[in-house]
Amino acid sequence: MSSSPNYNPFHGIDKLTQTNLIDSLEENIKSYLDWGLLNIGGFINIDIPTTGLYGGNFHQLSTTDLPGYKLGQVWQSHKKDWVWESGFYYNDGELENHSPNQISGVYINNQYVPGPTGVANTGYYINYPLGQIVFNKALPRNAKVTLNYAYKWCQVYKSSTNNYWKELQKLSYSPTPQINQNNKGEYNVLAEHRLQMPCIIVEPIARSSSRGHQLGSYTLRIDQDIMLHIFTENQSDKNRLADLIRRQEGSSLNLYDVDKVVNSGVAPLNYNGSINSSGLMDYQLRSDYGWYQTYFKNIDLLDMETLNNQIYWCTLRITSETIL
Repeated sequence: MSSSPNYNPFHGIDKLTQTNLIDSLEENIKSYLDWGLLNIGGFINIDIPTTGLYGGNFHQLSTTDLPGYKLGQVWQSHKKDWVWESGFYYNDGELENHSPNQISGVYINNQYVPGPTGVANTGYYINYPLGQIVFNKALPRNAKVTLNYAYKWCQVYKSSTNNYWKELQKLSYSPTPQINQNNKGEYNVLAEHRLQMPCIIVEPIARSSSRGHQLGSYTLRIDQDIMLHIFTENQSDKNRLADLIRRQEGSSLNLYDVDKVVNSGVAPLNYNGSINSSGLMDYQLRSDYGWYQTYFKNIDLLDMETLNNQIYWCTLRITSETIL
């Protein structure tokens, strides 16, 4: 009995929907930056109470009018991108080890409701990237919702899913009543459309080259450029992030297989931004679901500009080399 012939003319591609190099680099570099920044202290703990330097407070959430939800269902903080990662401690070298606040529950009118799903009468889920508590039933608009949490000092976005020509939000460290208004102000812009600074946007670009890796093989040595756009509200943060990133030149990164991670159900977050109980941390994904290794061949600083006295911007170009 003869076997069926192979009609697939493409080398290395089994199906149209599989994730390949460019998308994998974008996803892996975002995860790498998120995890790396947290491990060097890139998080801010918010405890009840925490007041802002210029008035207002960070621990109290505000309701937002979100399409598809009743007013009073979605409550958000002034700072989004809450820390969901765990299992690490940052040693500041002086006092002690520190870890980010893990959200164990929410307070409604000073009554504690445990998380991550609430209780029968007050059920909810937590959207970590958008910094929101989403209740099953709307709460009164004048309810007091407070939370202990930690947010990421620098937010990292993928350009493919978060187009960076959305709205840059200034003064996100200043939760004043003038900004946080229900029908106007910067917080009336939906959280998914706000980029709080400092932030990094990861963007693969059309600058790539490839060459054969060895004779008698389809293996290629592929150079792919990735742009990192940095936006900050002061020059010090811009310089700090630029220096941090360009010092990674010459290092290697073990990529994880995005498709295997998704199909195995171990992606860290669910579709609604809540924590996947079966999800793994960045280092576990790279260890258990390894794909190929990429090498940061060159990291060039291209632009350093001041758009005005409140927005500072620079761009770095990473040339990554991957053998496929």
